Amino acid sequence: MAFLYAFPEYTSREKALKLAAVIDHGFFKSIKISSVFVKNRDKDEYYLQAILEDGSSRKWLINRIREWTHTDELILNKNRALVFPYAGRTDFGVLEKNDFYRRVLSAKAFIKIFGKHDILEGKSIVLGIRRFRILQPKDSKFLSTNKLGERFRYLLELENGSKEFFTYSDAFTLLKQGAFLEEIPEKIDVFNKTFKIQGLKKIPIQIEDELREIWRFGIEVFFDRKIPKSFDNFPYQVVENKFKDPVTGSMKAIFFLQIILPNSEKIKEIDGFKNHEYLRYVGIDTHVEHQKRVILRAMVNPDALSLPPFVEVTNRNSIIVNFYTSTDQSLTQPPDLLSSRSNGDLPRSVFISDNQETEFEKNYMEAVRLIREAQAQLNTNLRIEFYFKALKALKKAAISAELDIQIAQAFNQRDLLLGAMPKLIIRNVQMSILALELEGKGLKFEPEISEKLLDQLIYAERYAKNQDQLEKIIFLKNQIR
Repeated sequence: MAFLYAFPEYTSREKALKLAAVIDHGFFKSIKISSVFVKNRDKDEYYLQAILEDGSSRKWLINRIREWTHTDELILNKNRALVFPYAGRTDFGVLEKNDFYRRVLSAKAFIKIFGKHDILEGKSIVLGIRRFRILQPKDSKFLSTNKLGERFRYLLELENGSKEFFTYSDAFTLLKQGAFLEEIPEKIDVFNKTFKIQGLKKIPIQIEDELREIWRFGIEVFFDRKIPKSFDNFPYQVVENKFKDPVTGSMKAIFFLQIILPNSEKIKEIDGFKNHEYLRYVGIDTHVEHQKRVILRAMVNPDALSLPPFVEVTNRNSIIVNFYTSTDQSLTQPPDLLSSRSNGDLPRSVFISDNQETEFEKNYMEAVRLIREAQAQLNTNLRIEFYFKALKALKKAAISAELDIQIAQAFNQRDLLLGAMPKLIIRNVQMSILALELEGKGLKFEPEISEKLLDQLIYAERYAKNQDQLEKIIFLKNQIR
């Protein structure tokens, strides 16, 4: 649900003139805008007057213009979108949608910057891109809005399994920030998978500073693979939890220390422990608000935290959270822990009706030709190769698209292919292994064939639909290796 707040009805003369130029020749409720004029009610209080193609004239206040951009009643020409990225301010921008599509479709990685009210606010992580889509009616967030009332328009699926939903304003801001990387700079770690928690271990207390009588103990968190030294986003917070004492009826407060582990998952039960020095009820919880994030939590007396915890990355697939103490601490018994739809006219065809073939049409028709050729192949391996070529042609079509309906059509065809590929690849590898066994060669492929089949399985693993497919792919990869 969107938060309600007063958005200005008027703006400055300079902004009004620029806004009029942007809106001119666009569409309002499917009627073309013939011209836009700037008028003022008072000094520094300007609004717009629009004349539509049907001859009607309308007074447009800035807050109404903003609302119409959210509902697609006001649409710019040349496949652009008007955005007001700041709450309560009439500053505006123009999203060149085609430029955005080309940038994100050519990108290999996305720089995610954690937003306001997140403990990781301002920090960033670079994540591999799996797939980009325009939201469709079947999607859960189609027509949903953010707290500013802006509709979510796009979905970016990332290799670590998380999803990012973007409004037009988000797309505009991310494009300006350079959040989409076509080339990965040196010394930048791109995360394509989450770190899976494997277990916890106590690090016994030992002297840290004999002169000041400071002692150190720790908790080691083990993962399924090595944590890069550059990955240092492990903040902590102390959270107060109030509960009613069942005996006295008075309110009591207990405190939990939380170490935040981003890009991580808890995929099995992890044994914690009841006591470790001044920590109580230590365990791992899945974060309920943020994707691919877990919490190392412990009940604590906040007075014990005279020195903040320090996280150390080891070379043995783990991190150590170090705690410091100079006095004994005691704690009380813990409670139960809980842990876009467009209203404007759209073309009836994805092809532009003039005599000259566009770049989109050329690439899309090439993809259609390759798909037909693939379906005519009896050899499954050849069929897969043609499908791979078709996917490349569809990507070129999407990058060269000039209208949203074109890019949506290319994405729909791409998603159909991606949905069919895992099953097809699994069958192809199974038949290849069977043919090898019938020839009496055991399971030893020629190196180039082995590499080719493994590449196919890696691709299938990215787009597997269910756990059954994933298990078959892992089994086949192990067989070939």
